[in-house]
Amino acid sequence: AERLSRESLAITREIGDRGGEANSLINLGNIAETRGDLAEAERLYRESLAIKREISDRSGEADSLNNLGNIAINRGDLAEAERLHRESLAIKREIGDRGGEAASLNNLGNIAETRGDLVEAERLYRECMAIKREIGDREGEAMSLNNLGNIALARDDLAEAERLYRESLAIEREIGDRGGEADSLANLGRIAGARDDLAE
Repeated sequence: AERLSRESLAITREIGDRGGEANSLINLGNIAETRGDLAEAERLYRESLAIKREISDRSGEADSLNNLGNIAINRGDLAEAERLHRESLAIKREIGDRGGEAASLNNLGNIAETRGDLVEAERLYRECMAIKREIGDREGEAMSLNNLGNIALARDDLAEAERLYRESLAIEREIGDRGGEADSLANLGRIAGARDDLAE
């Protein structure tokens, strides 16, 4: 993957395709991030961000900010991650990218949840879920329900957590999302464990 992405990068630079160059840099950044080389991934994402800004690709700029926000999360720098995801969110709203807006809200919800701010996390997850429903993203809706279930579980509200996990599970079965289905079943198993219902 790296070899092909580098070949693509060389060609886009040769022909002066700045947008393609930025996309190749993002691909290389994804590879570095997958390998756990966060410093190299950040360098590549920042180079891509500079090009996206130069060519006024607002959507691409927001995506690069999102990638950099994820790097900051992986490093445990929640303040920087929040700053980057909020900047990405502002652009997504400006250009009317509802799916991207929902993704940024979800990322901000994850940050709030990691900080233990369950009230803010719930607010962000609910806003994300409303958009997912509006645009008909059933997989995203199920993910939001799971996130909200995690909040309920953290509050020891087992009945509400179970309700949310079951609603998520129903959607995942309906759309054939086997990975999501497994996650929801595991979450329901956590509920049963908390109730000492070992057979279930």
